[in-house]
Amino acid sequence: MSSTKNKYYKYTQENLNNALDAIKSGLPCATAAKKYNVPRTTLIGKIKGIYPENCRSGVSTILNPEEEELLEKWIINMGKLGFPVTKSQLTDSVALLVKNLKRPNNFADGRPGRHWFEGFLRRHPQITERVTQNLSTSRGAVTKPKIEKWFEEIDDFFKSSKINIVDPRRIFNTDESALFLSPKGNKVLVKKGSKTVYDRSGDDKECLTVLITGK
Repeated sequence: MSSTKNKYYKYTQENLNNALDAIKSGLPCATAAKKYNVPRTTLIGKIKGIYPENCRSGVSTILNPEEEELLEKWIINMGKLGFPVTKSQLTDSVALLVKNLKRPNNFADGRPGRHWFEGFLRRHPQITERVTQNLSTSRGAVTKPKIEKWFEEIDDFFKSSKINIVDPRRIFNTDESALFLSPKGNKVLVKKGSKTVYDRSGDDKECLTVLITGK
């Protein structure tokens, strides 16, 4: 059997829309299917009007696209604030949302499971799972203005105390290290491409700080 027939297509709504636009502009259907990785039969069916252009395959989702879009924005914003959303938090929120909207709930125990979660990630390719790095509240509160103010206060202190800071005997090398009692982070949902994922929801008592100084 041809490998083409066994090919598994995984495409986004954007790819589908681009393929349809290209066909309407004169690109052959087979070429568009290959370029945008969308099944040719799907494109033919939508071009001929057999299937609605914006209709997804499979069963309907319990939340509409606008509601899932709000969930995506919530996940991205929480990640930026340093309080990333976990899988459990997402599924609990969806269960509560469905209950408040009084929608028919076909989830086992009323809570979305693995299949819904995997489908949500496929429908929202901007979201991905990452392992967090722990960040205590005190360290997370550090900002550029606060650092600049600290240096200004130190400079004023040296000047008022007439301390010779150019004296090489007053130069020390220091290094601060944070030792987390629970160093392994949790798997969370964040925007794809995020370089570093911090979790500021931990307890400061779970972190020990060591400052090593030497000349």
